[in-house]
Amino acid sequence: MRLHQFILANMEQILAEWVSFARSIQPTKMTNEELRDHAKEMLATIAKDLATTQSEFERSEKSKGRQPSAEGETPAETHADCRLRSGFTIDLLASEYRALRASVLKLWLAENRCDNDEDTDDLIRFNEGIDQALAESIVRYTENILLAQDIFLGVLGHDLRDPLNSIGIGAQLLAQAGDQDSRSAKLGTQMHTTVLRMNKMLDNLLNFTQCRIGGGLQLAASNVDLAKISGDVVAEFLLSNPNRIIHNHAEENCIGNWDAGRVSQAYQNLISNALQYGHVDSAVTVETKDHGDYIVFTVQNDGAPIPEQNQNQIFDLMHRIPSADAERNLKKNLGLGLYIVREIVTAHHGSISVSSTAEHGTIFRIQLPKNAVRQ
Repeated sequence: MRLHQFILANMEQILAEWVSFARSIQPTKMTNEELRDHAKEMLATIAKDLATTQSEFERSEKSKGRQPSAEGETPAETHADCRLRSGFTIDLLASEYRALRASVLKLWLAENRCDNDEDTDDLIRFNEGIDQALAESIVRYTENILLAQDIFLGVLGHDLRDPLNSIGIGAQLLAQAGDQDSRSAKLGTQMHTTVLRMNKMLDNLLNFTQCRIGGGLQLAASNVDLAKISGDVVAEFLLSNPNRIIHNHAEENCIGNWDAGRVSQAYQNLISNALQYGHVDSAVTVETKDHGDYIVFTVQNDGAPIPEQNQNQIFDLMHRIPSADAERNLKKNLGLGLYIVREIVTAHHGSISVSSTAEHGTIFRIQLPKNAVRQ
């Protein structure tokens, strides 16, 4: 009996072993129907694939993971959804496929010697079918986990706004309550600076979740003067970093159609990054220049150069540059700020790049077309 015929003829026995194994690893009490889940449909799909003639090219493509995607959800994808809701971890999910593979082959080889080319071919293609189903389940399971995490981060970032704003108001009142040099005033100023920094972190977090869940940043474009934005942002940083030097040079006519809040955040993230990684006794230089149809703004610091092999990944999610002070940077930065800057620039149809040398320092360069975003 060919393997696909054997699977269909012995479906109930195979499913009984599947249920027995699933019950031994189940995280919570589940019925037989819940444990069987979509195993029957998955086995039927594999049996159908085994019964279908494949050309050498199709087999080669399948072995490389290039099998054409099925229309709609596959049984393996639906199975992953159900197992996630039932509390199965990804390793338990994978172990089910291991057990299913072993169960089918044990039963089939007990009745078949597998001593001809057809049986050998069936054996190979069955393993390919199990691997394909396992891959589909793992991809779906992982996607659902990441989506749940992103939603959680979005809700957390949103819900933290109100208590943080309350702390900010209290800090301002404390800073204004007494003499400017009093202990309470200094404490209030320090608390207010911390609140501003936390608000920037929440901005990055909310933008990150919007990129992940919403498929990109949403823009509210209007006529924006980048010279004013750069001046306002630099003034804010000077207030919260009185011991640092920040030079701001902005030309006139730096007006274009952009989202003011998003562009302001790009300035904030780049300047914050420059202050964090630049030498504390050197200046950070911000320049904003008109180039006709587009504006270019740069942020430069004299910190340790970014290794050339890392410069192409500097804007990738959660990417950090190794340094002698890696432990401090690990605690302060998860690489989210530069990722958000890239997303902001991409949403405005602009470009971003970085150059970093010991002679000229690290320079982030953003180019924004003046009329790339419609109001």
